[in-house]
Formats: sequence, C-alpha cells, structure tokens
Amino acid sequence: MPELPRSGPFTYGTILLLAVATILAAAFVWLIPMEVVRQWAYDRAGSGEFERFESVGEAEFSVWLARIALSSMAIVQVGIWWNLDRSRAFALDVWNGLITLSAPVQDNSSTKSRPVQDQWRGIAFRGFLVAWAVLAVSHAVHALGLRIHDWPYFRFNSGDTVLPNISTSNRAVIRYLQEVTPPGARILVASDQKLFFLSYYLRPRILFHRMHPDSEHVIPLKDQERKLVAYRLDELTDEDLKQMPHEYTLEYFEHPDFVESGHVLDDANWVGFIRRQERDRSFIPKYMVRLRHVGSKK
Repeated sequence: MPELPRSGPFTYGTILLLAVATILAAAFVWLIPMEVVRQWAYDRAGSGEFERFESVGEAEFSVWLARIALSSMAIVQVGIWWNLDRSRAFALDVWNGLITLSAPVQDNSSTKSRPVQDQWRGIAFRGFLVAWAVLAVSHAVHALGLRIHDWPYFRFNSGDTVLPNISTSNRAVIRYLQEVTPPGARILVASDQKLFFLSYYLRPRILFHRMHPDSEHVIPLKDQERKLVAYRLDELTDEDLKQMPHEYTLEYFEHPDFVESGHVLDDANWVGFIRRQERDRSFIPKYMVRLRHVGSKK
C-alpha cells in the first residue's frame, strides 16, 4: 500500500481549533458552581415540588455528563492532533475495510457475470449498515434522555432500593416488612390498599389478600380520596384462613374509616421503624400498620 501524503496545515489547524474550543467548553462546565446550576434549574421549573426536584436533578446530571464528555473529547482531539497522520491512516483503513466488506461479491465459478445483482446486493448491505448505525445512535440518545429524566430518583440505585412511583406510606411498609420478615415468609394481609407494589417488591415473600368484591375493579385515588371497601382481619372466615396458610398477619389501613387512632401505636417495631425513618421520636403515623407473627399455619 503506498504511503499517504502528510496532512497539510489546514487539517492541523482545523483539528487544533476544535480541540481548543472543546477545552474551553470543558473548562467552563468545570468552573461553573453547581449551586448556580441548581438555582437556575429551580427558577426555570414550574411551581410544583416534584417539577422543581426533577429539574434540579436533571440539571446536575447534565452538567456532570457535559464535564465528562467534553473532557474526554478534548483528550481524544489532542491525541488525534498529536498523531494526525497515524489517525488519518487508521480512519482510512477502517473506511476502506467497510467498503471492501460491503462491496459486490463476484462469483468466479460462473462464466457469466452478474454485475447488476452484485451491485444491488452491495447497496442493500451498505443500506443495512447505515440503518443499523442510525438505529444504534437513536437508541443511545433515547436511553440517555431517559437516564437524565430518571436520575433525580434513581441516581446509582436500583428499583428495589428506590421503590419508584409508590406512595410514601407504601414505600415505608415495604421497607419495614423487608427488615422484620425473612425471605419466603407467608403474610396474610387485611388492607384497603391495592397491594400490587407490595407483592412485587417483597418477593420472595408471599402475600395473601382477600380483596372485597366491591373493590376489585375500583381504581384508587391519591390521598384516600376514594374509599376502597375492605375486609378486616376478624371478618375473614375459617375457610378463608385455610385457603391462605400464613406465618404472619398484617393489618394495613389508610382510609380514616378503617384507621383506629387508639391502635396506630400497637406494633412497637413498626412505630420504632417509622420514627427512625421520619427522624422524629414523637411521630404518630396517620395510617395503621400492625404485624404479628402467628407461627406456621398449614
């Protein structure tokens, strides 16, 4: 392969100009105080508490992403400028390799050439390569956008740690049961809540819940605006208990009609847990949680 001519001053100057611009941009995002970014994001967000929380978190993530990306780009551009001829030769080798791989295939075993078919085959192959590259870039951009949006809630934590899209009370009950019950525990629940999140995040624990027929197709509203009819623990029949063998019983009610104010402090372990969570030694929850270990019920 003949040796490539050396790069000219214009190419060197262009790469150097791009590297300097990237270095200046990286210096700017590194020098700007994060407090200024947070205040700017807070001011431009809506009036809602969650909107401001999301806006500030997204701004923090974007600034750190810009710092890392611009610094990496500056290092790469300086390396390319320093080894411009070798970098250009490498890029040409990669490009020529792609062209060769996607070139029309000639059938040497046949006496008849098929230039048209081979040409269309090469065009189709190159089209697939372009489509694959566009699809990969679009997926990467979309995934990055989702990550920026989720960052305020998840950061470097998993869903089991964060428990997203769950009410504060549901999240507290889940974490309490994770702390005081062993994996694989069978828990009989009497509740006026839909227990989809509890059943999922408490796996491999098994939850048994006899839902009232009048609540099966009712969609709950926030802040207990819609009451769900529910069975209390003492309203379950012996037949119900036989069908749901359990080791623990849990009473978990949130609607004021079900919460007995004189019994919200009955479970000392729960009270201690929620007060540690709230960092308030005199905190009294507005909903009732009462867990009891009843042994093996088979």
